[in-house]
Amino acid sequence: MKKQLLNQKGILVIALLSVWSFIGCENDDPEPNTKPSVEVDFAISTVSGAWPDQTTYIQGVESLDFTSLGNENAIELTGSARTVSYEGSVYAIPSGAPANLIKYSINTNGVPEEEERIVVPGANTFSTLYFESETVAYGTVAGGISKLIIFDPSTMRITDEVSLTAITQKFPEATRTYYLDMIERDGKLFMGIHYENNFVPVNDNAYVAVIDLSTNTVEKVISDTRTGMFFGGQAPNSGMILDANGDIYVQTLGTTNAGGVAPSGVLRIKSGETDFDPDYFFDLEEAVGNICYGIYHTSSGRTFTANVQNETDFWEYLTDEPQFKYVEIDLEATESLGNVPGLPTTYGSRTMIVHELEDQKLLFTIATNDENAVYEFDTNTNTSSKLFVSTGGYISGLEKLN
Repeated sequence: MKKQLLNQKGILVIALLSVWSFIGCENDDPEPNTKPSVEVDFAISTVSGAWPDQTTYIQGVESLDFTSLGNENAIELTGSARTVSYEGSVYAIPSGAPANLIKYSINTNGVPEEEERIVVPGANTFSTLYFESETVAYGTVAGGISKLIIFDPSTMRITDEVSLTAITQKFPEATRTYYLDMIERDGKLFMGIHYENNFVPVNDNAYVAVIDLSTNTVEKVISDTRTGMFFGGQAPNSGMILDANGDIYVQTLGTTNAGGVAPSGVLRIKSGETDFDPDYFFDLEEAVGNICYGIYHTSSGRTFTANVQNETDFWEYLTDEPQFKYVEIDLEATESLGNVPGLPTTYGSRTMIVHELEDQKLLFTIATNDENAVYEFDTNTNTSSKLFVSTGGYISGLEKLN
């Protein structure tokens, strides 16, 4: 451009260069940035609207130092979705066919930006994710086709699939087989299984598959008759936990709410073992009262579940009222320690999340007919206080990114 102008209008170029030089001298000191970069520490997702016309809003926030959160700075995702995080990225799991897994990075303004997504035709949703490393992760899908895929989180490309024929052949009469929650230990992946025949459990048993990660093959399926119906869904975080001793605890819903006789309970797979411990069973229905749903374990060793208040309204269709209380349990003593103090009864159908923070504090999501909120529980004083309310819907994801 300059060469062409010099050939045509050299005088004009000299004049322009003089102006540019003057302007450059005037702008040696750049204007201050009016929007300084901040470190986004949390990702929050909320769901608004009535089913099936729902929208999920996802956003990043610098901290939780606020009393009210709206959707003004969030992106929209059609339908209801929950979110999890790994290595600073956010993974959204929307409901509805085909099954999608969407990876977001969050910019310094707190706005999620889609990087890649995985789509599994023939399935309705991803059930559970397990991240082994930055390049290896496992994901189960359910509804329609049910299977376990292996993918690379860095590229979001499916790299392999674990054959689940050994699982599905166990009960060919099952019209649906769900794979719910996963924990890795000693080079093996423990994966919960639930068999249904037209929405009814095929029996009163609980099942867990043991998968050899060195060969990505199903080693065996273990079962227990003392409880049944390994079930995740909206439960507090998961159905499996790994404690400091290396023991795996498996929480099951039981079948008493589905015409069966197996109570809601907790099983154990001891460290170094791949079978259920025959000497351990925690009958939650007897100890806590009514059906319990999900399990969460803190770094300090405290454990929590959720207990339905009215067993006839487990799905919260009959009364349109919240039915679940967060409860602390003692796994070793197999006893209830009572409801978490200061927390209202919450809707289980609107996601129950427990999240551990520093300084011995826990976050609990609450959804009632009056508000959607996050409460902070101080484990030192055993007291709860409302941290913030969501004006944009119930909270379906609460993740610490850094």
